[in-house]
Amino acid sequence: MPVFIPTITTYVNGVVTVTSNDNTPYSSIIQSMGSFIYGITEIYFKANDNSQILQSYQFNRYDVNGTLESFVQIPAIDPYQFQSSIFVKLVRDNVVLDGRTNLDFSLLPTETLYMILYTKQIANRDLVPRTNFFNNDFFNLFNDYKEEI
Repeated sequence: MPVFIPTITTYVNGVVTVTSNDNTPYSSIIQSMGSFIYGITEIYFKANDNSQILQSYQFNRYDVNGTLESFVQIPAIDPYQFQSSIFVKLVRDNVVLDGRTNLDFSLLPTETLYMILYTKQIANRDLVPRTNFFNNDFFNLFNDYKEEI
């Protein structure tokens, strides 16, 4: 399973880029989308200030008919905590990274935001019921006729 750890670089003119901290190229993640989807179970946010974490994070997903499904998640932080980080469980269970999902949020000026997405890899083969294919009679045909020495 490829791991994509983004690094955000902000330039003077306001352009934001996302790059990987490890050697996994983004193209290999895109290529794996044909056979795998990644269900988001939890998100870890870490920022310089709590005001960045308290932004609204909107998940948009287009289904196969082109219908937009959208929901907003706003993390709740204890006002007395000193750390500007939080683990967030999503209010929906079916948020998946499948090439038709995007995340929209505002990045505050001079802010650094780390997001770690904890995912569960789901393959098409996981949806097919398991069979006992190799134990059927066709494959055991020759096991019945063993030579005895």
